[in-house]
Order: sequence, then structure tokens, then C-alpha cells
Amino acid sequence: MTSKRMKNDPNRWYCSFRYVNLDGETKQKKKEGFSTKKEADEFERNFLNNIKFNPEMNFKSLYKMYLEDMKPRIKEHTLTNKEYITENKILPYFKDMKISEIGSIEIQRWQNSLLSALNHSTNKPYAPTYLKTINNQLTAIFNYAVKFHNLQNNPVHKVGTIGEKHAPEKEIWSLKEFNTFINLVEDKTLHLGFNILYWSGCRIGELLALTWSDIDFKNNMININKSYQRINGKDVITEPKTKKSIRKITIISSVIEEIEAYKKLFYKPDPDDRIFNCTKHKFEHGITNICKRNNLNKIRIHDLRHSHASLLLNEGINIVALSKRLGHEKVSTTLNIYSHMIPNDDKILNVMENLSVTKS
Repeated sequence: MTSKRMKNDPNRWYCSFRYVNLDGETKQKKKEGFSTKKEADEFERNFLNNIKFNPEMNFKSLYKMYLEDMKPRIKEHTLTNKEYITENKILPYFKDMKISEIGSIEIQRWQNSLLSALNHSTNKPYAPTYLKTINNQLTAIFNYAVKFHNLQNNPVHKVGTIGEKHAPEKEIWSLKEFNTFINLVEDKTLHLGFNILYWSGCRIGELLALTWSDIDFKNNMININKSYQRINGKDVITEPKTKKSIRKITIISSVIEEIEAYKKLFYKPDPDDRIFNCTKHKFEHGITNICKRNNLNKIRIHDLRHSHASLLLNEGINIVALSKRLGHEKVSTTLNIYSHMIPNDDKILNVMENLSVTKS
């Protein structure tokens, strides 16, 4: 509650608060002259209770209610992503429609418009995983209305989803392909960053958040305990993706030595200084240009993480150890992503045959 004592009359109380009306507009309400704080709080509570969800309200109004409820519950970068997707892919279609007008037919028309649309940056259809993300966001908004505002059902559920949860099989580099690439990287920052990404399997946000104090030179270890994002033009350091993402990763000596050499390029760096004072755009731009100039098979930055996982699985590292190293919350997550890389029956049979020969 936002009730306070009045400045010109300390024996009286007032309340001041914001609310969203049925047209989706944010309004300010102020009421003065209450004898007690309890009375002021009760007025605010009753006022807000009277502005309940109404199926005749427009979608934009529901979205604003949803957003206000989500703000204190989720991370800033997650909120930013939700806002971007809703305001660019959902609101343009639904914003002025009444909730009562949004049924299966309208949902299906919206989905069809996405399926036929082109990504402006690539001039190609949206990726199946992105379509799934957009559809999930609309589902989340209506789930909110069902759970907290007594909407009878979620119209998206009746129609079903579009897109795919996981992308097609990951593009990866073998060790030979990575070595070909890294030998062409002349920029010292990019060279070190790509090496850490490939040999540790960390996420790009985890790499960019690394500080000098996170490097254990003595034990060849990197401490992953935070993540970096560029949000609305600001550098933002957040907690890692999940609790299991806080971890220590061993890394090969040659990369530790490269980190030491890179550190010497700076004059007395502070332990809390970020090692990579840049954004992921530098790495995305770098990998694209180098691959294009040298006619290499281009992969995404995140695919270096997949390449690391593939390297370890091919060397017989078990899935539980890999899951821990990658910072997945559950081993099932690792299995869902990398099950196609686990040795097949033929490979298992070969191993067993070799063991039987050794035994005899």
C-alpha cells in the first residue's frame, strides 16, 4: 500500500497509486483526508478490487495488467524479451480487440500471419523455435487471465501451438574445424574469447561477465557466477540462468596461459574489472566475417557450446558430468539437447566386442 501522512496535516493520511483502466491506459489516483492509515489502505484496496478483469476490456489493457504483475517476479532481461515479443509480434494484431472477441478463429489467423511473415533482417521465414516462443508468450498472457482474473478458458489452448521447442540438429565444429578457425583469428580479444567458449562450454553471457577474480590460475579453473546482458543501452550484470549455472569449470593449460598473457596487456587491472569489455555483437560480427572471408562453415556463437559438448561426448564423458559442466538445471535438459550425440547401438556393440576380445 502507498498511504502516507499529509504534509500540511500530519494527523491526516492520503493514498496515491497507479492503475490500468479498461482501455489499457495507466492512470494515477490520489485521495486525501483519511483519519487513519488503515482507512487509506482500505480505500486503495477497494478501489483496485472494483477495477476487475472484464471480458469487454481490450487486449492491451490485459497485457498491461500482466506486465505490472510480472515486473517484480522475473529478471530484467527476461522482462525486456517479453515486452519486445509482445509489443512487436502480438499487440499490433490484438491490442484493440476486446477479450471476448478473441477466440479460436482470431488466434489461428494471427498464427497464420506469423507463419507467412518474413524476418526483416534475413528476409526468410521465422525460425520454428522463435515462432514457438512468440506463441508461448500469448499463451502466458491468457494463462494469467485464467489464473488470476477468472477468464473461463485460454483460447490459445484450443488452437494448439506453432513452431518447435527445439531447433533442428545443432551445427557444430569438430576440433579440426575449430583449430582452422582459431588460427585465422588475429584480434586478441576475440581469440581468447573464442578459445574460452570452445574449451569451457560456457554461455556467451557468462563469458562476458567474467572478471579477473573469476580466474583461478593456479588450478586451471574458471568460476561462473554471473551473466552479462546489454539491456536498453545499459550494461547489466545478473545472476546466471539457473542455480546450477553457478559452477567451476576446469580448462586446459594453454587457455589459462593465454588469459595470463592477455591480462598483461592492461595496466594494473582491478580484480572486479570485466575481462571482456564488449558485447556479444563483437563476437557475432567476428565469427561471421572470419568465416565468410575464409569460406568456412559458419556456426552461431552458441554453437561453440554445442561443439564443446560434442567433443566431450565423443571422448566418452558421461552425460551427468557434462550436465554439471554446462550448468544445466536438470540432466534431462542435457539429454533432450544432446541425445542425438550419444553413441548409437553400433558404437556400443563395437565397445562391447572390443572388451570381450580383451577379456578372452
